[in-house]
Amino acid sequence: MRRTLLVVLLLAIPMMVFAGGDAEKAAPVKQIRVAEQVPGLITPGVWDGQAFSMNSSIYEYLVEINAETGALEPLLATSWETDAGKVWTFKLRQGVTFHDGSVFNAEDVKYTLERTQDPSIGHLKKADFEVMESVRAVDDYTVEITLKEARPTFVYQLTDYSMAILSSDYDYASLGESKPMGTGPYTMSQLVPKESALLKKNPNYWVEGLPKIDQIAIYFVSDIDASISMLESDRVDVVPFVSPEIKQRLDGVDGIKIISPYQEMRFISMRVDEAPFNDNRVRLAFKYAMDPKIIARNVAKMELNDGVFYDESPIMASLAEYKNIPLRGRDVEKAKELLKEAGYPNGLSTELYYASDHPFGKELSQTIKELAAEAGFDIVLKGYTRDIYLSQYWLNVPITLTGWGGRIDPSMLLALAFKGDGPWNESHLDDPVLNDLIEKVSREADPDQRMVYYHEMQEWFFENGPLINVQVPLLVAISDRVVDYKHPLSQLPQYKYMDIL
Repeated sequence: MRRTLLVVLLLAIPMMVFAGGDAEKAAPVKQIRVAEQVPGLITPGVWDGQAFSMNSSIYEYLVEINAETGALEPLLATSWETDAGKVWTFKLRQGVTFHDGSVFNAEDVKYTLERTQDPSIGHLKKADFEVMESVRAVDDYTVEITLKEARPTFVYQLTDYSMAILSSDYDYASLGESKPMGTGPYTMSQLVPKESALLKKNPNYWVEGLPKIDQIAIYFVSDIDASISMLESDRVDVVPFVSPEIKQRLDGVDGIKIISPYQEMRFISMRVDEAPFNDNRVRLAFKYAMDPKIIARNVAKMELNDGVFYDESPIMASLAEYKNIPLRGRDVEKAKELLKEAGYPNGLSTELYYASDHPFGKELSQTIKELAAEAGFDIVLKGYTRDIYLSQYWLNVPITLTGWGGRIDPSMLLALAFKGDGPWNESHLDDPVLNDLIEKVSREADPDQRMVYYHEMQEWFFENGPLINVQVPLLVAISDRVVDYKHPLSQLPQYKYMDIL
């Protein structure tokens, strides 16, 4: 109750502060209000992916994904070319300024890229950008990146939300968490950490006619039900990451619609560097205990392959690189036999940790627990709000259930989450065969041969992998008055196009 009251009080702040001394004479302000999850760190390179609405409005990237077509399009870069994937040359947009008035140029791109390798930062893309041999500002608006070896899809790495372009003259170490600053369509006006943020239209934005909205008011709310109550009472306009139950609750409610821009993933990952999941027989037993059809119905109230997909590989079913391997099928007796062979004739006990406030988390974890129980797995569920789950438990526990966004180029996710030195390697995998396949996928220039490696990798996951991948619809609840909501697979909502009637 105390938290809800605080949120309600915060909602009044932007209007009181920015409406002006005489409300009747003040010009009307077009404002979009968003209820978003509580973020941890928010500085690009270290932020944990819970401040998408805010960061995607403040910062920009060299390239972006078209939300309708999925095509790669220029943004702060106007064009790019490569010499067989090893030398990349980017031409940069002129006439762009950062929010502090400094001019965007090649030095900022050079700084952003080299920052990935700064050991004091702990940059999430460090491993992916270690392939850089040098970054050279050819002139003020040309950057040349030379890689140690060919990376034919390297440009897609620049769509990752950690690769926002930063100013080489700004002190992000001191100010990134309190005064975030980029070239984006909105500037930070007020920030109350973990409570709220008010963004204002950038008067110097380089795209004429954008953004269309004067202000974005963001409220960080840990309880999804509280966020939906705010939407129903017209106190917010957008609530990302809603559950199927909430969708059912809102279906038919006047003035509210649910949209699904794309599928995202829920990884159920087993930690392989310690017992019991260091034994592949235990991992196979766990997977044989699953029933994909029951999971789809229980978790999303949908039929399998009709909005919900199930697999044992990290490649999304919607991507060209996906290989359709027939599902394993549920076999409880085989699961028990495998556990017995592994030294667990009476089953075993373990713990599954998940984010209780993230869509599908509670339903999926409970379903996994019930299915696994019949095969001899006694799973204790440990649910925490997403900020606590990610900061205290994720990467350190036997089984995790984590929400993952897709990547337009799957190799970006593979190096991040499944390679031995990947910073988000929640299974603690360090398999030489898999590491080699990830490397081959990353450097192979021939698209046909690259596809062969992708298929080999998915076969490896099926036989050896510690992963179950349940793909679910990203659900966003928005007011009917909101138009042109765009949300590409890069996970970065494009609020600059959004308007409100």
